[in-house]
Order: sequence, then C-alpha cells, then structure tokens
Amino acid sequence: MSAGVGRFIVLEGIDGSGSTTQTRRLAASLGEAGHAVLTTCQPSSGPVGTLIRSVLRGELLGPASSAGAGAPRPFQWSTLALLFAADRLDHLTNEVEPALRAGQVVLCDRYDLSSLTYQSLTAPDRASGSVSRADETVQWIRALNREARRPDLTLVLDVSAEVAEARRQARGGAEELYERRELQARLAERYLQAEALVPGDPLVHIAADAEEQVVARAVREAVRDALGI
Repeated sequence: MSAGVGRFIVLEGIDGSGSTTQTRRLAASLGEAGHAVLTTCQPSSGPVGTLIRSVLRGELLGPASSAGAGAPRPFQWSTLALLFAADRLDHLTNEVEPALRAGQVVLCDRYDLSSLTYQSLTAPDRASGSVSRADETVQWIRALNREARRPDLTLVLDVSAEVAEARRQARGGAEELYERRELQARLAERYLQAEALVPGDPLVHIAADAEEQVVARAVREAVRDALGI
C-alpha cells in the first residue's frame, strides 16, 4: 500500500473474545496482500496506558497497615474513564495518526467503544440501564472522547460469556479488574447493542464463538467488503 490515506480498523469484544488473536491474524493477512500494517492496542504502551495496565492487574497498592502491605488501590469508574480517554488521545497523537498519514492500515485492539461499554456498566446506579437511550454516563464518556478520531471500521467479536471464560482460563494468569463472570456476561449483552453506543460509526458484528480460523476468515471478509482492502 503506497503512502496516502491510511485505514483505521478497531477490533472489540469482551475479555476472551479473541480480539488480540484476530488483530494479529488480520495483520498477517493484510500484510500478505501487500498492505503496510501497524498493530497496536488500548490501553497503549505509553505512560498513561502503562499506568492503566497496572490498575487493571491490581498492582498499585494503597497505604500499608499494621497487618502488612496495603490492598490494591481502588479506582472509581470515572477515574478510569478519564485515564482511558487521556491514554487514547496520547496514543492517537504519538502512534496512530503518524501511521495513518504514512498510508498504513492501523489495527487497534480496543478503542473508545470499550470505554463506553465497560465504564457505563460499572458506573453506580446505571449498571442495569438500557443502552438504547443515551444516559448521562454514556454522554459524559462520549464527551471525554469527542476529540478521538472515528474508526473507518469497527469489528465487534460477539462471544458468549462461557466461551470467553474458558479461553481466559486456558491462557492462564491472574484475574484482572473486569474479568468477573457476571460482569462479562452483561458486557457481552451490551456489545450486542454496540451501534447504540457509537451511532454513525461503520460497525460489523462477527460471531466469534467459532474456531479461530473460522473467525479469522469472517473478519477478513468483513474488512474486504467494508473497505475494499
């Protein structure tokens, strides 16, 4: 792909949806087709993204007590929403936008749809609200991200909470902040209604309970159909 206008493609889904795997596979396929590709993710590897990852893993501790080391430092949903938005804009400025100007296809594992999904569901008193209406939380998160570039295409990997949990267990590692099964089930339901959270964005749902290679073919076809690449 020669230098010119790049393409910005986002892959989304709950933890265990396969977004990281499918980002990697899509990058390989596009590369084989002759496109220059940048794969990246949010939280990013930048300074704010590194802080967010520490929060999600429970690595930041509160004050120590007489009983020993402190417990993981709590972060309100609104604080996390602010951190994610700050990381997103920094990531765009320093990594995504330069690659797009160079004519690359940028594949991003998660974007602001994650914030709209996760933070709106973990906000107090709004966990059971319908995403069919623009409630105050969703509007506030949109406002935080209003300077964020819109993707040329968002691919939502729809997967059942049970399949996603099995995948997380298979890969191992400690459970992160948002990986409770009950929350993940609600997140999966919300992703099914993703169009209501990012109205106007080009968005395609991919059935992602299937085997990896089957999902990869569906992802590649969706990109080809939507963007002609």
